Amino acid sequence: MSRRIVAFFASSFLSVAMSIPASAIEAEGFVLEVNEEARQLQLSDGQTYDLPNDFDYGAVLPGMPVHVIYDVASGHNIYPFSA
Repeated sequence: MSRRIVAFFASSFLSVAMSIPASAIEAEGFVLEVNEEARQLQLSDGQTYDLPNDFDYGAVLPGMPVHVIYDVASGHNIYPFSA
C-alpha cells in the first residue's frame, strides 16, 4: 500500500510541476559592455539586459564570464528575474 501512496504523490507532484510555465530564462556568456548610463549589460552573443537601479556596476567587468537569469517584459530582457 505504501508504494501506491508514494507513486500517487510522485505523479501528483510531477503533474503540478509540469503545469506551471517556466518564466525565468537563463543565458551564459562573456560581458561585452556594461553601460551604467543606460543601465544595460551586453553579452558576447549580442543580447542586452536591462539592469535595476541598485545594480553594483563595480562587480561586473568586460570579459568576465557570467550566468544571467532574466525575464522578458515589453520586448526587453530584464535582470534580475522576479517571480
